[in-house]
Order: sequence, then structure tokens, then C-alpha cells
Amino acid sequence: MGANGSTTTANRFNATLEVDATGTGTWVPYNHFVGIADTNPNYSFRDSWVSDAALPVRQSASLTGTPQAFASSQLTTEVPAPAVYMKADPRATRFGIFQSDTPLTTAKSRLVLPVWPSPTDYPTVTTVPNGFGGAVGTDVEHVPNRFSSAAYYPATLSVNGAADSPLVRYNATTTYADNDGITRLADAVYPGAATTTGSSTPYYTTSTSYHPIMLNRPFRNVAELGYAFRDLPWKTLDFFTEKSADAGLLDVFTINDGPALFDSNGNFTGMGAVPTMPAGSVNLNTTQAAQLQAIFAGSILSEIGPTTVNPTGAGATDAPVLAANVVNATNPNVNPAAVPMQNRSELVTRSGLPTTILPRAANDKQSVKAQREVVARATSSVSQSRVWNLLIDVVAQSGHYKPNATSLPNDFMVEGQQHYWVHLAIDRLSGQVIDKQIEVVNE
Repeated sequence: MGANGSTTTANRFNATLEVDATGTGTWVPYNHFVGIADTNPNYSFRDSWVSDAALPVRQSASLTGTPQAFASSQLTTEVPAPAVYMKADPRATRFGIFQSDTPLTTAKSRLVLPVWPSPTDYPTVTTVPNGFGGAVGTDVEHVPNRFSSAAYYPATLSVNGAADSPLVRYNATTTYADNDGITRLADAVYPGAATTTGSSTPYYTTSTSYHPIMLNRPFRNVAELGYAFRDLPWKTLDFFTEKSADAGLLDVFTINDGPALFDSNGNFTGMGAVPTMPAGSVNLNTTQAAQLQAIFAGSILSEIGPTTVNPTGAGATDAPVLAANVVNATNPNVNPAAVPMQNRSELVTRSGLPTTILPRAANDKQSVKAQREVVARATSSVSQSRVWNLLIDVVAQSGHYKPNATSLPNDFMVEGQQHYWVHLAIDRLSGQVIDKQIEVVNE
């Protein structure tokens, strides 16, 4: 040990959290201090601080390293006070654990506080308006190199966007770009009505709206992949911002099976591929808002409750308004300035379209990521952008013309009549009829 109970270069050690993955003693690393694995070629996370930074540790009972029996007084009186180790997101392995050196100004230890405490938990919360953090090397240590030249407020990675207004919510943020150089917003980027510190984030205990959702049931549509954690602090798969790197999944995945396959003897052998151009799915470029209204009506806005989309009404999240916004934004026959969508992913990635269909507002229905994704969830598995679905109403009459008839419509004597509905699905690019069904109408 060095001074103040810290490690020294002569007593280096690695700290890795492991889980017994099989219950038989097969231990698998699942978390680590940033940087401790940088020399191991088997680890992919190597963007971090380098070696020999001191790590305060708690005192042992003897020189043999026997741990002391835990006492509550250790939370505030012993090393690592004032230092404490924290994570931006307890689920994430990215960016690892950082050390907070911000002086402790309350009797409640930071060990039992979230990274972004509330005024209830931390009476002097004005000293940490952006959560624990600050200048690297002074307020925080052991942070990834990508943040080493700026202040590090890891709680704001739940936003990963510019500081918000009003400033009482936060006045400084830490952001990072993906490997392609694009800074993509995190789940809590859109604030709600609350303006207290840490509000509209997963750290806000007053409301659970911004907390992660554990689905705990089978997927009902492709866009429910938006509930899946992507192992970045407070980020799930993104189907709600135009910079999404995940929207292509809407065009790749399906929850439906293809047609059943049988061998020459009629034995079932499995399910075939899903048709690339299915008949009967609603075209996102439709002029008929009523079709989309029927899809949105009753869709789940929030798994917590649950709250559903109203089938009628004039609110921003009511089915008639959502449907009309899609039609106005995508069909030039309705709006000359509209541009048709080429695939489902454009519902998310087209510039300005997510906030045109569902505008931002300071309420849960229009701010919470999981609730904004109701648009993608409702349409992802029942829509397409290439097939026309047509209904032709056919009335076939039989009979004869009068002797010396002079008028085709007026001199025809009807002796029999049959009514049909012809359903056609046509590929709008090639003009190929991909499906046809004829329905006899008995009146």
C-alpha cells in the first residue's frame, strides 16, 4: 500500500468482476476498471487510461490482507472516502468504472447514492447539478481517453446530447461519438416537464417513465427490439431518432414465418423464407389515413400501466392524428411536398420525420423514448412500402338486348347478376401481380 491506503507501482493488481456462467465454476469476466485489461489482446475495450494510477482501497485487518468486518462508519470515515468508484450505467461494460474524488459534503455516502442524485438524496445537490463528475484528474479519475481532455459527467451519458434548457435540469454534458464519428442521442435526450436536477433521466426516482423496461415476454413486433439494451450507458436500440444506426433492422427482421414446406410425400419439413413483397400489408405511402388509424388504435404506448393509443381524438398521440401525419409526410397525392418512403427504416431515419409524425413536447407520451417508439412498433410488422393492395368491386350481369335495341346501357335486359370483390397485390416497381383473391359477395 502507498499513502492514504492507495496501491503503488510495486503492488499492482487487476480488479475484474466475474460471474459463474454455468454454475459449475466457469467464471466469465463481465466488468472491469477502465484500462486494467489494456495489455490483454483478448479484450476489445482498449480506449482507456494507462497504468500506475493509484486506486484507493479499504484497509485490511492485518498485513496478510484479511478484510475487516464491515461497519456502516466505513462508508464515510475510511478510504476510499472521499474517493468512490461508480459506473455510468450498472448494466454496461463499456467505459468501465470511474473514480469520483468530489469532496463528500453530506453524511450520506456516495456508495449508496446514484451517479446523478436527487435533492432528496443529496441535500447539497447544487454542488452536483450534472451528477457526480467534473475535471479529469481533479474531480474524477480512471476515465476513458476519449474523455480525458474534458470534464467527465458520466450520468449525462444518458442524454449524450447538448445541455438542456432550463439549466436547472443540467448545464453541462459529456458526449461521445460512435466509431463512424456520429454522436447519437441516448434514451433520455428529450426532457419532460420536470425541471429538477436529474429529471427525465433513469436516475429520477420521482417517475419511472425513463427507467429501462424489462419486457419479460415474447416480441410482438420487430420494433420491440427497441427495448433491447445495446451495452452503452443508458442506450437501447434506437427507433426514435433520425440518426439511428438500428433502423435497418425494421427491414431485415420479422416475427412471421414463411409458408410451410413439404417434401414429395407430403411430410412437413419446416417453414420457408418470408416473401420479400408480402400481399395484404399496409403501404406506408397510402392515401387512406383510415388504414393507418386502425393500426395505431389501441397500440401500447407504455408497458408500465399499460397506456394505449386512443382510437379517436385530436391529441398528438391519438390514432387519427398519427395516421394523418404519416400520410401528409409521405404521400405526394395528399401533400405535394411529400416524398414517398422507400422502406420501413425511413420511418425513423428520414430527416425530421420522427418529430413530424410525433412532435416533441414536455410530457411522457411525447418525450419518453419507449413511448415515442409506438409509431415504429405499431407499423413495423404490418407495413411495407412497395406493394399496392387494390380492391376491385365487380358486378357481372347476364341477359339480352331488346329487339331493335339502340342503347347499350338502356336496352339491356338483366336476367342474372353476380357480385365479386377482386383483391390484387401489385409490385409498384415492376407491375407484377404477386397475389390475387376473388371473393363472392352474397347480398
